[in-house]
Amino acid sequence: METRIRHFRKQRGWTLQTLADRIGTTAQTIQRLETSNMTVSTDWLERIADAFGIDPVSLLASDDRGEISMLGTIGKGGIVRDQPSAADPQSITLDVPAEQPVAVRIDEPQGPYAAGSILIANKLVGEDMSSAVGRDALVGLAGGTVLLRRVVKGSNDSFTLVPLGRTEDVRYNQPVEWLAKIVMRVEYY
Repeated sequence: METRIRHFRKQRGWTLQTLADRIGTTAQTIQRLETSNMTVSTDWLERIADAFGIDPVSLLASDDRGEISMLGTIGKGGIVRDQPSAADPQSITLDVPAEQPVAVRIDEPQGPYAAGSILIANKLVGEDMSSAVGRDALVGLAGGTVLLRRVVKGSNDSFTLVPLGRTEDVRYNQPVEWLAKIVMRVEYY
C-alpha cells in the first residue's frame, strides 16, 4: 500500500532516524514502510500519525488530488510538443506540502516576493517550530500580530525575526506563539 509517510517526514525536515526514535523502531523499518517494502498495518499508521500529530487517514495516498493535464514539453524554439512522451507524465498533481496550511496575499513587494503573490505556509507549534529556523515564515506573535520574516534562532525558546525588506527593524529574541514556514509561492501572470 502506498503511503505519504515520506511526504510528512520530509515536510518536517526529519531524518529516518528521527521518526524511528519518535515511534520506537529502526530507521530501516521506517524506510521499508515508506517504500511499501513492508506491510503498513493500522497499528503502524496510528503510531506514525501520532508522531506527526495528524489523522492516520492523512498517511494514505489519495487519488483525488487535483490533476492537471500535460500538453507536452517545450523544446527548441519554445515549441510545445503536442503529446507527452512515454518518459514524461501525462499529468501533474499539485499538492500543497503542508499539514496545516495557511496563506497570505502580498500587497506590496516583500524581499523576493512580488505583489500579487500568494504565500502558502505550514503552521507549526511547539518543538516543530525549529524546522522554520533559517527560512522565511509567517510569525504569530502574542496579541494576534502576524509578520512575514526570516527566522533565526534566538536565545532560549525565542527567535530573532529578520525583515525581508529594508524598512523594518530586526526583532531580537522574540517569543512567538507559532511559526508557519513558507512552503509554496503562487504567482499569477
